[in-house]
This record gives sequence, C-alpha cells and structure tokens, in this order.
Amino acid sequence: MTVEQRKIELINWITNLKNENLLDRMEELKIDESKDIPAEILSLLELSSNADESELIEHTSVRDLLK
Repeated sequence: MTVEQRKIELINWITNLKNENLLDRMEELKIDESKDIPAEILSLLELSSNADESELIEHTSVRDLLK
C-alpha cells in the first residue's frame, strides 16, 4: 500500500468516527507536544477542530466518500 493510499484510508477513518472518547484521545494527541505525531495528522486534527459544524457533511460509508 502506498503512502497516499494509507493517508486516504486514515482520512476516511477519521471522517467516519462517531466515538467521542476516541476523538477526545486524538485531540489530546494534537495538544501533546510529542514529535512522534506526523504533521499531516496534526494538520487534519486542526482542520477538524476549526470546521464550522454547519458546513460538515455526515458520511455513512467510505464508498460514498470515494465516489
């Protein structure tokens, strides 16, 4: 699997998360100053936390995202 494919899978997984506890843990990772977290993940988390809820689209299927 290529790096690009892995990123797409990770983005899709994050997009479909409904588990508040897991989202909280991911936000804690964002706040943590650890250098182990890739900048791309931190960027996605920042975009997610700054997004206006009225502009969000709830996705129910990865297949819908990839169409």
